[in-house]
Amino acid sequence: MKNALPYSLLGLLAFLSFLLLLAPANLVMEQLAKRLPGFSVHTIEGAATSGSVQGLSWRGVRIDRLQWKWQPLALLAGWLEFHVNIDDPEMKLAGMAAIDVSQHMRFRDLTGRLLFTELTILAGQPKLPLQGVIEFDLTDLHLNPARHPLSASGMIHIAGLKITLGRQPLILGDFTAQISSTDPEGIQGTIKDNNGPLILEGTFGVLSDGRYRFNGQTAVRDANNHALRQAMNLLGPSDGDGRWVLSLSGILSQ
Repeated sequence: MKNALPYSLLGLLAFLSFLLLLAPANLVMEQLAKRLPGFSVHTIEGAATSGSVQGLSWRGVRIDRLQWKWQPLALLAGWLEFHVNIDDPEMKLAGMAAIDVSQHMRFRDLTGRLLFTELTILAGQPKLPLQGVIEFDLTDLHLNPARHPLSASGMIHIAGLKITLGRQPLILGDFTAQISSTDPEGIQGTIKDNNGPLILEGTFGVLSDGRYRFNGQTAVRDANNHALRQAMNLLGPSDGDGRWVLSLSGILSQ
């Protein structure tokens, strides 16, 4: 009886894999629509293991085309993993995306670009008066069932960041963040400007329960940039060197 158990489990796994191979892609989209309010697609092609959709929409963000391909070997480690590719004029993404039975999510070799506003919307975060393009190259990113990050490593580049406080947007510049993970400190990172109008350097951290913090300092690079300096004065008076000390903390929403 004991010797038969491994073969029974292997047979069950083979049967489930066979069913997955036969399942049409529209069944997967139907399940996603049940779990993600506002999720919809226009056209579905292929199977659950390898397919594509066109005209995907979620939380008001629209994607022209999404493709995926199942990675069966990941099942040996307990992950249901797919190679995904998003092709859209305003959003690019490619990499491995996986989920396990406990609803943890894992992303590997993830590269792409998208608008800052789209990222905040998809992440379910409050809308900010910021615009720009985010480009990322992440070796790995792990999320817990609450969709809070557990670990991450890689680089994020923010290009053309600007803030709209009045009629005329204020250009802040380009910034680069380097991310790594340590235990038990969680995700740690540094951010620095790339010689734009706003000087910024600091460190940040994110814990698995969603708590985050940022400590750094900022200043206006050009003393004649009166519009940006006036906006920065909303943070309060600067110090004797014309810098503002930043200390932010909070909890990420789900």
